[in-house]
Amino acid sequence: MLLLGAIVQVICGRWVRRPDWLTGLALFFVGIALLLFLSLRAQAQVPVYSYPWQPLLQSGTNLYWANLYWVGDGWNWYISGLILLLGGLGILLALNNEEISQGRRIDGALANNLAIIAASLLFVGSGNLLTAILTWVIVDIFALVRNATRPDVTPPALVLANSSIGRVLEDNYARGFSLVGAMLLLIGLLPAGPTGPGQAFIDGKLPYETIYLMAIAAAIRAGIYPFHLWLLSNQQERLSISERLLEHLVPCLSGLWLLGWTFSLGSEYISLRFGVLAVLLLALLGSATAAWTASEEPDRATLVLITSAGLAALTGALAYNNGPSAMIWPTTAFALGGGLWLVGEQVWQGWGWQIPVSVGALTLAGVPFTPGFLSQPALARLLVRDMPALINPPFTLEFTEQSLLASLLTPPRLALILALLLFAMYVLAQTLQIASLLRRLEDGEDQALPRFHLNAVIRLFVASLAIGLPLAIAGFLPRMVATLASLDNAIPPTLGNPPIVVADLPVWVTLALPLLAGIGLVWLRPRALDILGDWPGRINRLVRLDWLFSFAWWAANRASEVWWNSLRVIEGAGYMGWLIVILLMGYFLMQ
Repeated sequence: MLLLGAIVQVICGRWVRRPDWLTGLALFFVGIALLLFLSLRAQAQVPVYSYPWQPLLQSGTNLYWANLYWVGDGWNWYISGLILLLGGLGILLALNNEEISQGRRIDGALANNLAIIAASLLFVGSGNLLTAILTWVIVDIFALVRNATRPDVTPPALVLANSSIGRVLEDNYARGFSLVGAMLLLIGLLPAGPTGPGQAFIDGKLPYETIYLMAIAAAIRAGIYPFHLWLLSNQQERLSISERLLEHLVPCLSGLWLLGWTFSLGSEYISLRFGVLAVLLLALLGSATAAWTASEEPDRATLVLITSAGLAALTGALAYNNGPSAMIWPTTAFALGGGLWLVGEQVWQGWGWQIPVSVGALTLAGVPFTPGFLSQPALARLLVRDMPALINPPFTLEFTEQSLLASLLTPPRLALILALLLFAMYVLAQTLQIASLLRRLEDGEDQALPRFHLNAVIRLFVASLAIGLPLAIAGFLPRMVATLASLDNAIPPTLGNPPIVVADLPVWVTLALPLLAGIGLVWLRPRALDILGDWPGRINRLVRLDWLFSFAWWAANRASEVWWNSLRVIEGAGYMGWLIVILLMGYFLMQ
């Protein structure tokens, strides 16, 4: 239905130029898709679709060794609903963009957005690894087409301020980085053997090499630090809510969906592993530091969402349950809380209503009566008594003789020290994240974002209600949401009744420490910036990792030039070079 809507947009866009009419037409097809989506839940049996597949260059009926397989229930159904919601709101809020006021045609952009939402639904509906790989490539093709056809609205002064026009080109190339994830999934098929592509996500078995490659691919798709460069943009001086919903939240939801199935297939390789937890916490600390030190509004918002996605991955690795049950609450908090926080900041600017942005920030912080609170028991495992025995330290210290240090660093005490170190890293990262979420309280109400027209404010208000209603349902009725997603064991076992507010002491400590420290850091930030001077900017440039991509791109260009020059010497126009080399060698031999 969404692909049909994209075709209709292209056809009607040749005669209809009014952006509101074309946007209404696109939303009409999104509404029909939403009704069809809801009808899947009313089916008596689990809706599935399977189609035999074989390599294009091979023939023979005996070569149908895997099926393209889609499942419309459970985790797949739940993430599809979030994508439809956020994608539809992204199309609606596109009317608030500057391109509309400048009179640019939007039929092509709307058609491409509908196609990307449709491809994303195909991806998160995948039932096996083969289907996920093929639909991943389809999503990225549409995304690259959208990025290539987007008009360059960067003011010349902004380009000059960024030091080089090359950064705009690098931004376009970085957006294709997510294709590396599809390549990793394809490589993961090799150790999986002939039956690997057809292994169902629900009850399949895959080797640990494939599991680790799936985890890295999911991190790339979710934009988890340090695989976040394709989400950063060097061309914006003002935050576009529509682009953040369509180009950030929707693809990141796809990555978290894949990460949920990765935990289901290989929890014994990922969950509660000291190395995995340490890497995730270092990544969380890096993205949170980048968000807190960011000076531009688009960078701050993007990095806050990147940190939230990393926190969702950490929660899944620490959760009591495995698979989608471990990811449903952090993913819900990321999608609905992050979306409401984005929309709410502009509602605050355009209307002065602070409730949406406050509820979104509190959801990402994980306070009670929000789905984020249901993620806190997993994070609190860093503090519980049995954590040192669970993380299995990857090394032990051996001493040649008995000493005070040897008695202090016994394996149990070493495990305790490492567990406390992990918890301290989490508290620091979450403190910076909360301070970044609440920076508007420090910056004031009239900075960065302009006042909006009445129609734009109404659209923002509608978007706030559309996100806030399911967020309230997930916060106050989590058992009903878990039942709708066919994840009956999703409620953490350490929560009481009701689970949205009753918890053990470690949960409250894990929640309160970074929350209070983050609020304090908000008020201390102006004084801290005066003391630190230009160091926050330097730290931001370091931890954003733009320089890493620039260096990699420069190295790739140099390697390409060296390869090309080598080929020119070996064949074609390079024959003259070989002749000169032979003459020189002959001259020196004669001497």
